[in-house]
Amino acid sequence: MPDQEALKIAKSQAFRHLAYRDRSERELAQYLEKKKHAPSVIQRTLQDLVKLNYIDDQRFAMEWGRSRVEGKKFGKKRLRHELLVKGVSSHIIETTLDTLYDSHPEQDLALACANKKLASLHGLEPEKKTRRLAQYLQRRGFSADIIYETLKVSASSRQSDAGPNEQ
Repeated sequence: MPDQEALKIAKSQAFRHLAYRDRSERELAQYLEKKKHAPSVIQRTLQDLVKLNYIDDQRFAMEWGRSRVEGKKFGKKRLRHELLVKGVSSHIIETTLDTLYDSHPEQDLALACANKKLASLHGLEPEKKTRRLAQYLQRRGFSADIIYETLKVSASSRQSDAGPNEQ
């Protein structure tokens, strides 16, 4: 049974850490380990915070995912990896991805990323532009199929924008 003073300190530190943003249970556990709390104190603190609804991995995954999809336009692969690193369980991750990408189709996100990136690639030869765009989309976490489709769509729109004299 952990002593009450250690629990009080751990909870206080956990609340301060949670004040900045929502955290996964594993993130908070790692933080408390870094603060040199005993495993029994960490376990009890986490149990109490879950019971009080300060820690909820489902809520955390949705909020984290929404900010990454809407703000940074990340693909499924990148978001899945980030949530795994944060210690969210696979079934929560899959549910979150299904929900988020139903309302934000991955193809639309990839196209928006590609259009924004193309502005900075102005003046490069077409092969180099295509290669850099593909690498960029890959780093953003899009699958090869989505990247291929996006490159096809953006290439055809560049062709139509170029006009007959520039082709």
